[in-house]
This record gives sequence, C-alpha cells and structure tokens, in this order.
Amino acid sequence: MKQPANANANSVYDYLFIGLGAANSLLILNLYKNGLLDGKTIAVIDPSSKFTDDRTFCFWSTREELVALNLEELVSASWDNIEIAGVTKHNIQPLKYYHIRGVDLSNKTKEVLSLNEVIYYPYSIGVIEKTKPEYFNISVGDSLIYCAKVFDSRPPSYCKLQKNQSHIYQSFFGWKIKTIRNIFDTTSMVMMDFKIPQSDSTQFIYILPFEEDRALVELTRFGENKLSKEESLTILSDYVKQLGVDFEIIEHEVGIIPMSSGKIDVPDLGLDWINMGTRANLLKCSTGYAFHAMAEDAIMQTEAIKANRLSVRVSRKGRFVFYDRLLLKLLSKTSEQGKNIFETLFKNVPMVNVLKFMREKTNFSEELLIFSKLPKRIFIEAAVKDIIQETFRLPIITLPIAFTLITILLSWYNIEFISWVVLALGFLTIGLAHGALDHLTSQKILNSKQLFYFVIGYLSKAVLFALVWWLSSDTGLVIFILFSAWHFGQADFKEWRFKEGSSSFFWGLVVLMMILFFHGEEFINILQQIPNLSYLSVDKMSEKLFLGLQILTISGGLFLAMIYKSKYILLTLIYLLLASMLPLLMAFGIYFVGQHSISGWKHLSVGLRKGSSTMWVNSLPFTLGGAFIIFYFLWFAAGNYIGIFFIILSCLSLPHVFSMHNFYRLFPNKK
Repeated sequence: MKQPANANANSVYDYLFIGLGAANSLLILNLYKNGLLDGKTIAVIDPSSKFTDDRTFCFWSTREELVALNLEELVSASWDNIEIAGVTKHNIQPLKYYHIRGVDLSNKTKEVLSLNEVIYYPYSIGVIEKTKPEYFNISVGDSLIYCAKVFDSRPPSYCKLQKNQSHIYQSFFGWKIKTIRNIFDTTSMVMMDFKIPQSDSTQFIYILPFEEDRALVELTRFGENKLSKEESLTILSDYVKQLGVDFEIIEHEVGIIPMSSGKIDVPDLGLDWINMGTRANLLKCSTGYAFHAMAEDAIMQTEAIKANRLSVRVSRKGRFVFYDRLLLKLLSKTSEQGKNIFETLFKNVPMVNVLKFMREKTNFSEELLIFSKLPKRIFIEAAVKDIIQETFRLPIITLPIAFTLITILLSWYNIEFISWVVLALGFLTIGLAHGALDHLTSQKILNSKQLFYFVIGYLSKAVLFALVWWLSSDTGLVIFILFSAWHFGQADFKEWRFKEGSSSFFWGLVVLMMILFFHGEEFINILQQIPNLSYLSVDKMSEKLFLGLQILTISGGLFLAMIYKSKYILLTLIYLLLASMLPLLMAFGIYFVGQHSISGWKHLSVGLRKGSSTMWVNSLPFTLGGAFIIFYFLWFAAGNYIGIFFIILSCLSLPHVFSMHNFYRLFPNKK
C-alpha cells in the first residue's frame, strides 16, 4: 500500500477503511471476491505501522457454514471435541471449532489490497464533516481527504452504565509453546480449565493443541481488573510446569476485549458511515466471541453494496440481551460464582446445545432447559433485580398505562379489588410520602425548633383552607381544582422538560377535567356529598353539557400534544380515556399515584440528592401523621366518605403545592 506522496494533497476515495482489524479485513476479502474493489479508489487509515501475529480468531460452525462464509482457506486448525478440564469432554459434530491465525488474515488482506490502488494513512483520524451530500471530509495528519463510503472499526466508547449494567474485561495472556515430547491431544481443544487461582475474578486456562508437541496455552480472565504481565507469567509458568515436560516459548499472544452490557456510544454520521466490528455491537459481550458474527456481517455488507442498497442489521433479540446482562452482572459482582456457573453449565448441558445458545440460535424452551441446569438462586435473584431496575428505567407513563389496562382486564373477571388494594398501598406510601418530604424542601429548617415551627405553619395553612371550605364550599372547591391543576401540570411539565407556566396550568386542567367529565354520574355524586354547595349545583348539569365538556377537554389535550409534539401528553390522554371505563376514584388514583406521585418522588430524589430508602425514613413520621388525620376524619364522616375525603385531601394538599412550587424554582429543568 502506498502512503500519500503529498501530505497536503486533497484526495477523493470511493471506500475508506478505518482500521484493518478482523471486521474490515473480512469485508475487504468479500468485496474483492465479488469484484467490488475493481476500479475503486481506496484509502486505509490505521495508526498501526505493521501487522502482527499476537491474535488468533476462533469460532464454531458446520462445514457448510465455513464454506458459505468464505473462510475455508484461512483455517489453520480445527477440533471435533471441546473439553472443560476436569468436568467433561464432548464431541460437537456436526460442528467444528475452527482457528484462524491473525497473521494469515492480515497477509491475505494485504495481498488483496496490493492488487488495487490503495493509499495508506498511518495516522489517527481527525475532524469529520460532511459539506457535500456525496462525501465525508476527514482530516488525517496534514491531509484532507474526501470519502463516499466509510467503514469504521475503531474501538467504541460506552454510555454511562445504568444500575443493572456492567462493564468488565476479558484480558488474556498466552504462549505458543513447543514441548520436547508429544503430550497434546490434537482432536480436542480445552475451552476452560479452572484449576488455577481465581484471584477475585473468573479465570481459566484455554488450550489449542495444533500439533502433538505444539499448543497455545492461554490464561484468560473475566473481571474488572485486567491481567498484568507479571501475574500472567507466574500463573502460566506454574500451569505449564504441571504438564511435566520441558518446553520453549515460540510466540506470545496478549489482548483485552471489552465485555459490556452498556450501550455503545457512537455518533450517527449517516447511512454511508458504517460502523464495523465491536463498534457495530457485533461482539457478544458475555463471551467475547465476535468473529463468526463479523464474517456474516461482511457478507451482508457486500451483498448490500452489490445490490446498491442500504445495509440493515437485524437487532438482537431482547431476551439474549437480558441473558448477557445477567451473566455480566454476576461476573462483575459475584466473581467467585463464575467458576461454578461455567462448570455447572458444561457438566449438565450438552456442549452442542451450549454452543448453539452462545450463537443465539436456541428457542425459548431450549433456553429454559439450559437455565434449569444452572445454580437457580443466584440467577433468580439477579433476574428479579434486573427486571425491577429495567422497569424503573422505563418512562414513568408506562406504569399508569399498564396499570389501567390490567385493571380493565381484572374488572372483566370481577376481581378489580386487586387494583384497589394496590392503589390503596400506593396512596398510603408514595402518594402521601412524596408530600411528607416538604420539610426537606425548605431551606430554613436547620434544627428541631425550626422543624416545629415549619409543622405549625404547614398545618395552619391546611386549617385556614378548611375555614375557606366552611365559609363557602363553592369557593373551596374552585380553589382546590385550580391549585391542583397548577400542581399536576407543573409536575408533568417538569418531568417532560417543558417550560412551565400557563400551558402547564392548562394541561393540569385537562387532566382533571378528563377524570371528572368522563365520569359524569360519579362526579355529580361527589358534588352531592360535598356539604353546602350552592352555585355549583348538580341540577344545572345535563348529559349534553358533559358531552360538550368532554369534547372541549379532549380537543384541548390534543392541541397541547400537537404544540409540544409530545407523545407523553398523547399517551396520558389515551390512558385517561381508557380509565373512563373504570370508577372515578380508580381513574384519579391511577394518575395521582402512578404518574404524579412517582414523578414528584423522582424529582425530590434528584433535587435533594437522597436515595429512596433515606427518603422513606425521612417521610415516615409525616406519612403516618397524614394517614392518621385522613382516617380520623373519615371515621366521623357519618357515611359521607367521598365528600369528606376530598375536603381533607384538599386541605393537606394546599401547603404541599406551595412547598413543591418553591422546590421546583430551585430545581431547574436540565436540557
């Protein structure tokens, strides 16, 4: 390959390959075989100045797959049997375990590239722009090059890990040795031999016997801490000495592979900038295997170019992402379990089935059978934690939608009491609890005396509003609806990161009106149970009036959804509309607990910088106090439960709305 004659020259290329690792090398070979490199201008960017043989590539497949992947001539060794030392040994026919030397793949790629006009840039990539639709502009060293299609195989970076995600490393250090006498069984490779110190990680010896007196003996570690050269030399030396034969080291192999269940963070540079290899998420993070997937992907990319169409990768099935996440979590947090997990797996499950599972070619029933053979307790615990953490990562609106649909289903079978119990628990815990943290949102409370005055002031506001109800129920009801609308709208807009103001207030009104006007009879019943209403007379409310108000409310909500282009507003409208099939209190409870209270709890956690467990403890005295007040007055309500409940709720809500408004002013939206 040629280096650019003029470092300042501007050049135009049809294909640019960033990196000449396995992914791009396999693609180049397939493009060449299909005549797709003929007449093309090609550039390679790779800061590495030479090809080395410190890597091997292994995979398993049938003979037919091997031929279809165009890999047959690259294979240097293969095995019919896989052994887990001290545990089991399996014949894997019709599969074989294949080995390709890194230098053979590199030399073949160089040979193909030498037949074409290729410019090699031994630099790191610089600034990337696209000033013209047909070209990328890339600075490389002192040059500016233009490329129509780019294949990028640089190592990726990863997004910040979520709680149920893990990032560990597969680090390895190996020797290719020659022994003075024949000791290796060339029909069987050793995938794992755990008879070495685990060193607070999961580590094993991997053996590829090429000849009876030649083999690759490699130490591999799965763990957060990478192998160092010193400890690798010690462990390898001790292991090979146990073979009881003199040897010489012919070659070294060393490397590190990321094993991450986190999301890969790569920019979207357009359809003609194609990520390859690990950057394209082709590495199976729980095993470190990627070569077979990269070979399949190279054929897919070649076929797309040949047909002049876009290449579209098929997303991984979600359950395999889940399995990988579980295993990585166990390997990172309970590394001492790794040896037990793998030895149990290979002892109890046929090797062919395991290999099929590792290639993600099994069906769900086969996977259940595999997991039934593994240590159940640790996997069940990990699975439950993962599901809970994944649930909390979903948008908050997912919960009320799901709860609404489940409650409708339960009502068909007359067992909706289950939903009532769940809602009651939700109200008595998070519903009351998120309002029982108002003492933490005040900047003035520094000691018990100030806390006492805060409580007195808080209750005084509630008592004053109770006085308003006593003087004029109509005024109390209107004020309650208005400040509730303001509060609900403010919390939702805070969650959705919209600017608060008149629009958020309008949204809060839409929510309340959706709940009330789509339950006309129950709304009238509630009004009838509120003592001393006069102007808001139920006699003035007709079916036509409710129908008009329903249409007006829906129209207002759709208008906001359109203005803000918000799926969250639209989804809220949908589930509130579905909730019209349920009782009014159920519909209100679903919104209040499932959307409003959970959002408020989340905002308080972030703003106060406190975890949920700490917040529960802080809220408990006031939660119990609020629950006592509600039950006390309901006990003496003489059957008028609904009306009294709403009055008490409004009195306790008023000071909470003021506290949260002040808190939100100190808790700006983060764009």
